[in-house]
Order: sequence, then C-alpha cells, then structure tokens
Amino acid sequence: MTRVRKNLEMLAATLLLVVASLSAQSKKPATPAADQAATSEKIIRYIRERFNIPDTIKLTVSPFQNSIYSDFFQITLTVDDGKEQRSQKFFVSKDGRYLVEGNIFTLGADPKREVVGSISLENQAGQGPTNAPVTIVEYSDLQCPTCARFHDFLEKEVVPKYGEKVRVVFKEFPLANIHDWSLPAAIANQCAYVIDPATFVPFRSLVFRSQNTLNATNARDSLLNLGEQTGIDRVKLATCIDSKSSLPRIEDSAREGQALGVAQTPTTFVNGKVVVGSPEPTEFFKIVDEALRASK
Repeated sequence: MTRVRKNLEMLAATLLLVVASLSAQSKKPATPAADQAATSEKIIRYIRERFNIPDTIKLTVSPFQNSIYSDFFQITLTVDDGKEQRSQKFFVSKDGRYLVEGNIFTLGADPKREVVGSISLENQAGQGPTNAPVTIVEYSDLQCPTCARFHDFLEKEVVPKYGEKVRVVFKEFPLANIHDWSLPAAIANQCAYVIDPATFVPFRSLVFRSQNTLNATNARDSLLNLGEQTGIDRVKLATCIDSKSSLPRIEDSAREGQALGVAQTPTTFVNGKVVVGSPEPTEFFKIVDEALRASK
C-alpha cells in the first residue's frame, strides 16, 4: 500500500493550474457528458496499469460531480487494500478524454507508449544500440544496496544475454533524504559521463561495489580515487564535482522519475512496463522476452 500511496501522492504534488488553463483556452463548448459508468471503468483501468497497481487492491470512482471548471467533473478515486483506504480528488473532462491532477493523462492512449514518450533518451548515459528493440530505463540511487545488486545483474546477466537487442539507459534518482552521500555520488557519476562517456559504466559499477567504504565524510576523496581507477582525469572530475555542473542533469532525471510515479529505487521501465525493485532473474527475463515479442 505504501508504494501505491506514494504514486498517488506524486500526482498531487503540483497545483491544478493546468486545469484552469485548459478551461480558459477551450474554444468549443464541452460535449455532452460521456456515460459515467464507462468512463469510471476506463479511469480505473488506466490508473491500475499506468501506476502498476495490482488487482488485489480495489479501486473505486465516486459519482461524478460538477466542478468549478465548466468543462470538467470532479471525482474521488479511492484505493483500498483491505486494511487501509486512501482517496485522491481528480478532474475528468466532460468528453471523457482527460483525467487531471496537475498532469493530463489521455485515457484512450496506450499507457506504456505514454511512459516511453515521456522519458528523455537523448544525451543519456547507457549502453547498447539506440535502435535496440527493447529499451531498459533504470532510475537508481548509488547508495542503495538493492540498486547495486540489480546493476550487477544487468551488467553480468541481462546485457550479455540479450546483446544488441537491448539498450540500457541509466537515470539518477538519489534519495538524498535518507542516503547521505547519494547526491554527491550522482553528481560525480554524471560528471564522469560528461567528461568521458566511456568511463560512465565502469565508474558506476565501481561506486556500487565500494558502497561499504563510502560515507558522507570521505565521499569526495573516495569518488575522485574511484574516478582515477577508471581512467577519469582527476582534476577535471574534481572541478566538475566542486562546481556541481552536472547537477541539472540529476534534477531533470529526478523530476522525470517523479512524474512517472517513481517512489523507490531501483525502478525500471522495460519498453514502458514498470518494474519496481530487483525481481528474480527469471521474472525479469520474462518481461524482456515479452517486450521483444511485442516489438516484432
């Protein structure tokens, strides 16, 4: 229930300015209300798939009510796992096309395609061909032990198994509120990419393997030493770390992840399908195989 709550809280993180803007800019009167029962079912299907909410958790939509925005109804979506209920208010366009809570979701669209379309893949650290049929995008925290194990799995099992069929894209998602050196490590990691993209994966792997020796006090010197071990110019890396010139890249990745509902690390998207945590190898291989079949 915690992950579901966090996903819904992400939806409520911004103000409803988008709603006001859409209502003000509408040039045509709202079409007659779509069948509300059918729209409710569409909302439930969309939210369940878009935010990876399992069937064991009950989703219900309240009766539609008129809102202060002439083109939108107001509803309440309730999430119930049998132990706890949590509700969130949304607005639904009267033509049944849009669900709004700071963001606009096209309910008739394919959720996986929307996810893929919202992830930036240009000038991003990763490995594998850009035209690979399967793209694996991982949001990760360098201080997270589970992330370290999952990275090792990607490097030693997934990439060798699928070769040119997969592209792995790495996104920074440091949980700085609970990990005291994750942000400096992310800055150094993206500095490595900016200085020499070829050093990014080796540096990242070495940081993960060195988690037990890193701490908030020694992070800068340790990261510089690890950088030297992977062939990164120490002076250039120190300059980049101290200036935090790579911080905007990290902030962009974090905002992107939050918009996608990322609430814990690692969270991975395989051609748009969300995978939270570090699944069993057979389960992850199955997800990749399904994505490969669907891409043909």
